[in-house]
Amino acid sequence: MKKVLVVDDDQDLAAAIVAFLESEGISAEAAFDRATAAAMLQREFYPVILADLRIHTQEDGLLLVEDIGRLTPRSSVATITGEVDEITESRLQALGSRTVLLKPVDPQIVIALVREMLAEIEVAAALLGPAEDIETLYAAVNPILRSIARRRFGFDSDAVDDLVQQAWVIYAEKRSDIRSVRAWLIGTVANLCRQQIQQEYRHRTVEIDEADFTVLPNSVETSIALWQALDLLDERGREICVRIGLSRQSYEEVSRAMNIPIGSVGPLFLRAKSKMRGTLSQH
Repeated sequence: MKKVLVVDDDQDLAAAIVAFLESEGISAEAAFDRATAAAMLQREFYPVILADLRIHTQEDGLLLVEDIGRLTPRSSVATITGEVDEITESRLQALGSRTVLLKPVDPQIVIALVREMLAEIEVAAALLGPAEDIETLYAAVNPILRSIARRRFGFDSDAVDDLVQQAWVIYAEKRSDIRSVRAWLIGTVANLCRQQIQQEYRHRTVEIDEADFTVLPNSVETSIALWQALDLLDERGREICVRIGLSRQSYEEVSRAMNIPIGSVGPLFLRAKSKMRGTLSQH
């Protein structure tokens, strides 16, 4: 039976949360310190963990979240605390805490959150396939998938989350036909990144055309003003404009030549072109 682990040095509060969860049909157990919790996590898998931030000390609570990520990476963690500042909350999120609940906790909110977290664990397990492969596959592949989307294609963290999740969803639909799962996931994330870039920029111009400079009276003045505007750009912006607008290189060619993520090429080009328009409009 799936169990929720409640960790709090306030034994009365921990016992009350356990009792309430069990009254709602959710099996739960309690630990009152970090060492006991870690020992329990080594013996048994708890899909959801509700952990107090200050287990004797705040540092103990932070270290517990770190322990959970190391000992049972498939578990989902929610932190409970009386107060928390932005720095500590950010640190908790970086360590793997899904959310922070402020005391006094509303029992109905706790139940709704636990049910949601349990459902997410079940979906993740279904996506990853056989139980014996879950931890190995997820731990080994997810960092690679995220690195591809972030470092190779230049997407921000929110976009990375969406793209990687899309890959897992597609895998869930086609997993019976996939033999080499890791290679397939890596290729799928790369393809999704390329598709996203094409979608974002397919309606945007990829060259500096004459329509951009209609404020100028004739082609000679256009040429002079164009090169003057280019000279006012920084070196990278000028090179991007020359490569895309004049040499008509693709985003992929510019990415390779300038050693920048392909996802960054479009925004950099548009930013440089916007500066050029501002300069040209003064003529």
